[in-house]
Amino acid sequence: MPRCYEARRPSRYEVISVIRIYDEYVEGLRGLEDYSHVIVVYHLHGVKETKLVVGGGGVEVGVFATRAPNRPNPIGITVVELCRVEAPNLYVRGLDAWAGTPVLDLKPYTYWDVVKGPRVPSWLKARWLECKSEERYDEIAPWLGPP
Repeated sequence: MPRCYEARRPSRYEVISVIRIYDEYVEGLRGLEDYSHVIVVYHLHGVKETKLVVGGGGVEVGVFATRAPNRPNPIGITVVELCRVEAPNLYVRGLDAWAGTPVLDLKPYTYWDVVKGPRVPSWLKARWLECKSEERYDEIAPWLGPP
């Protein structure tokens, strides 16, 4: 996500980011504009160290039980709202990556990507409820589902 040095830094759900597609791949964007959301797979190129155990909600857990960036294979994923396609650029909202992050792949978000009522650990559920109760809930509410 682009860095912002304002008094109130906008959330990733407010910022519209641009994903620039290399010219040789632009034809692969055909039809993507028909989707509302896209899964972005990217390389966590800024990660310098791997941590197999990380803190999560006051609990230490293995990195594979978190979305922490310090992974043995530094690959990140996020679901973004597709605002518009103006090849070679995609304009998206909700990108959980820094400016200049290399994008590895794009996949349309479809009905098959929805999981009803996923099971999550209690520490994550508590953090989720905490996020939903913060002042800025209204701006992220459309993105936050249950619990």
